[in-house]
Amino acid sequence: MYPCDLHTHTTRSDGHLTPVESIKRAGQSGLKVQAITDHDVTLPLYYEEEGKKINLEEFAAENGVELVRGIEISCDTNNEDVHLIGLFCDWDAPEFRTLEEWVRKSRTESYREIVKRLFQSGYQVSWDELLVYAGKEEKPDGILKKELYEYLASKGYVKSWLDGKKLIQSHPELSVDREKPDPVETIHMLHKTGGIVIQAHPFLVKEEPYYRGKSMSRYAYMDMLVEAGLDGIEACYTYDKTSYTGTLSKEEIENLVKKRYANAGVFFSGGSDFHGDFKKGLPNPRELGECGVSYEYYCQYIKKPGSAKKIL
Repeated sequence: MYPCDLHTHTTRSDGHLTPVESIKRAGQSGLKVQAITDHDVTLPLYYEEEGKKINLEEFAAENGVELVRGIEISCDTNNEDVHLIGLFCDWDAPEFRTLEEWVRKSRTESYREIVKRLFQSGYQVSWDELLVYAGKEEKPDGILKKELYEYLASKGYVKSWLDGKKLIQSHPELSVDREKPDPVETIHMLHKTGGIVIQAHPFLVKEEPYYRGKSMSRYAYMDMLVEAGLDGIEACYTYDKTSYTGTLSKEEIENLVKKRYANAGVFFSGGSDFHGDFKKGLPNPRELGECGVSYEYYCQYIKKPGSAKKIL
């Protein structure tokens, strides 16, 4: 187990544990550092649960955990899984409010269209039923893609959310590319708000992504992000429990990334991409600390001086 997990999710996006529940589980698991990096939405310092207003950083410290508030931004309209993690940003910066509003609109439009196409293809699904399944009848602009995949699994069309993702991706007539921010511009935005930027799960990006009118290799795409100012690359990641379709093991991928970018001026991050899928009965779910970095590495290469108190 790694003591620092820098990629986790909660009910703020598509996770199944609230921030409080996730932090508590992190403490019970023995984590020293947990970054909560929900999709396209920031994590507030104060979170209300069961009628109580909780300071999440103080709550984490009480559980022996250093909480790092973060975000995972889905980028690049033409390519799936180009995700950039921002840490140590000024979360009150107006750029994040603009981003959240834009993402909600683009998500809703594209996901409604996917449901429409599924129905036209013979799947007995509806937008209203999806909202009920996700418990978002009062928040229709809050639907996330993973919830759509889980909805398909609940209807018996696929075995799990992973199979739902593969179903949509393998049938172009069902897929709809929602509008997403440009990755280079996103790096600059996160830097503008005082943060550091990490490319999440780089080997989930297809082998030949298409960007700004030209096709390139996956490595060329990564090189482009590094040249644009990328601070870190997520080398240690749970590829064996995701939609990764390549033949390399997660250890082999980690070694390849570290070897190629050893002298590129970036650090190597790690995270489980924990969602709390055990609550949905998913077999062999990802766990906190399953991938990550050592505490010494985190302190030396990732943590901003003075950003949080050291927890021994």
